[in-house]
Amino acid sequence: MRPAGELVLDALRAHPDRVAFEHAGTALSYRDAETTVLGLVELLAKLPPEDTVVQVRPNDPLQWLVNAACYVAGRRSAGIPPGTLDDAALAERLDRIGPATILSDVDIPAPGGPVEVAPADVVVRLGFTRGTTGPVKGVELTSGALGAVAVLLRDTLPWPDRPRVLCPEPVSGGFGNLVLPTLLLGGTFTIPDEPGVEALLDAVVAYRPTVLLAMPPTFRALLDHPRAAGVDWSSLELLIYSGTSLTDDEIDRAHALFGQVLCQVFGQVEAPKTIAYSTPADHLGPHRSSLGRPFPGIEIDIDEAGELWVRGPNIARSYAFPPGSPVRDGRLRTGDLCRLEDGYLYHVGRAR
Repeated sequence: MRPAGELVLDALRAHPDRVAFEHAGTALSYRDAETTVLGLVELLAKLPPEDTVVQVRPNDPLQWLVNAACYVAGRRSAGIPPGTLDDAALAERLDRIGPATILSDVDIPAPGGPVEVAPADVVVRLGFTRGTTGPVKGVELTSGALGAVAVLLRDTLPWPDRPRVLCPEPVSGGFGNLVLPTLLLGGTFTIPDEPGVEALLDAVVAYRPTVLLAMPPTFRALLDHPRAAGVDWSSLELLIYSGTSLTDDEIDRAHALFGQVLCQVFGQVEAPKTIAYSTPADHLGPHRSSLGRPFPGIEIDIDEAGELWVRGPNIARSYAFPPGSPVRDGRLRTGDLCRLEDGYLYHVGRAR
């Protein structure tokens, strides 16, 4: 497994003059993104090594660049979007995380000399489960696991050439895992200026994306929005969604609005976006409402109780809190109840 930090630097150095990020009317080149990451690595070297770097900042390219610098430097990063937790819940979350440096604004120093990239076995990311079926868990992901996620997503999904990716979702969350594949493909990652469907539709008009990333609430809001039918979607070649399967009616409505461009990625915080996937062609066949087929190299098993277990290079190491590990004998216990039909995975429910 290649470390995520190594992949970050390789991607940013491959196309220095191309645009890596667009946001709020500003374009950031690959060269400038590399300079920012290396400057942030210098900043991280001055922080206590035991601290988790916690960002409580709005959604923008710098959010991901801080994470990328943590991947390079071997520091544990975490993100808490502003407004998602009240003061008491935020204090409790920070107490669970332990020693932390909280970033709400960042003064980036100039890059120093050559950097040594953290090895694959170092934990560089702390993700949080939603806690809908139990307490919130702090999921520890290594640089190698995140590197494997990036390569699986890059090599498996049917990306267009030099993708122009529009992402209205927080890059501190699961769709942040699509940034590195975009850059490895020499593409541009665009974040709308503001949250909400209106800003997303404005961004579609302004940036003409070839790829759109959307969680189900955003996806459904687009289907129901009165402006959506008047927007020119002809540039769109791929719409990647995640989080749940779509109904036949939603798929039909999406095909009528966007074209036959739907692509699903299924995962969880412990195996980000890389358990199963379905292509645009899959959305035209009998398994259109499934979670898709397992990613190449990812082994799945369904036990007698119907619970899904996963083995692969993409899975988390352990939980920072509560103590313990979801991995047993190299297999991740997902907690998802599933069935397998003709090689396609279907979600049935959650284990108690």
